[in-house]
Amino acid sequence: MKIKVFRVWVVLIFLTFAQSSIVLAEDTGEQDDWKFNLAPFYLWGVSIDGSLTSGGSSSGGSSLNVDVPLDEITSSLEAAFIVHFDVLHKSNFGFYLDVNALKIDNNATLSMGHSLDIDLGFKLTELAGYYRIQRGNHYFDTTAGLRYVKMTTEVSPARGPTLVDATLDWTDPIIGGRYIWAFADDWKLIASGNIGGFGVGSEFSWEALGLVEWQPFEYVSFIGGYRALDIDYEEGEGPASFNLDMTLYGPVIGVSFKW
Repeated sequence: MKIKVFRVWVVLIFLTFAQSSIVLAEDTGEQDDWKFNLAPFYLWGVSIDGSLTSGGSSSGGSSLNVDVPLDEITSSLEAAFIVHFDVLHKSNFGFYLDVNALKIDNNATLSMGHSLDIDLGFKLTELAGYYRIQRGNHYFDTTAGLRYVKMTTEVSPARGPTLVDATLDWTDPIIGGRYIWAFADDWKLIASGNIGGFGVGSEFSWEALGLVEWQPFEYVSFIGGYRALDIDYEEGEGPASFNLDMTLYGPVIGVSFKW
């Protein structure tokens, strides 16, 4: 049974759970040894733009452009699960874990009225450590860690053989940074980003996130912003090759719990 999550994502956020990447540890005057932030559910209104190529274009392989805007994902999303956990020690060392799972079943209409059924599944997991430097109401984090990506793709026409049926998974080393500006009481501006891959897993990947956080309560804050993730992945050679060049992007909204 399909769960039409994004049709009601504005309402759901006030009941529960965003960045990717999104709940951020903060310093306050009296410090405990540890500070925790948890977003048990956040929403990323993702659009997808990219291409999938198998067999190599020069060797007669097949290529498929994937362009799925937010309004189409709204009607084709089957499942979504996103959670973020962030920990900061009083020594200014911390780590975060970000888990994203997304499954989309979308139909694309080609020329002559033919249609394709496109099933996409994404699992993104980031685990990274960071060190924080504070200058007044400005916070600077340097981050380094790993991003695990698993993607399943199945493309088939209404009548005919399956064109693409692939499951890929890889792990990218990532490095990046995060900037937090507490510009007013209960308000923060947050910008973060990372790059990764370097031929170890993917050829190259990058991620960018911009957020505004409002914390009207001691243990609860609300966040909203925009997130983008770009992946360029290649595997194999010749007829056995597969190339993925894809960007996931869209607005983010969520709620975090702090203690």
